[in-house]
Amino acid sequence: MEKEIKMTVYEVGYLLVPTIAEENVGGEVTALKDMLSGNGAQFISDEYPKVIELAYEMSRTILNKKAKFSTGYFGWVKFEIPTANILKVKDLLDKNESIIRFLLIKTVRESTMSPKRAYTKTEGGMGAKRRTAKAVEAEAGPINEETIDKDIDALVVE
Repeated sequence: MEKEIKMTVYEVGYLLVPTIAEENVGGEVTALKDMLSGNGAQFISDEYPKVIELAYEMSRTILNKKAKFSTGYFGWVKFEIPTANILKVKDLLDKNESIIRFLLIKTVRESTMSPKRAYTKTEGGMGAKRRTAKAVEAEAGPINEETIDKDIDALVVE
């Protein structure tokens, strides 16, 4: 009887060093995917890396020297792989000097990205927007000072 291989879905988000020439980023992505498929990964989805500004400076030791980065190429890959192979993949990602940092998580096959919601104005309730003083003023029209003075005088007399 053949032993059934347990497959698990993972996603890896990675940050490549910005020193890679833009025309060579595709080669780095291909090398990363080749490493994954060489360990039995079957790809579900991915996003090609884009240059992003980092929220804080990150460092990585490359060729025994500490390098600091404030930008990087961020991309991700979702894949299914035999559970027994994930530690080897993690080790290979750790050793890849083109990667500043990565995050490897167990996930589900379905897309977990939520669509952007369009907020609309509703009367009352949770979806109600606050009205600014300018919006209230625009709805009311021009201010008549005589009417306001009469209203104030009427309130003061009472």
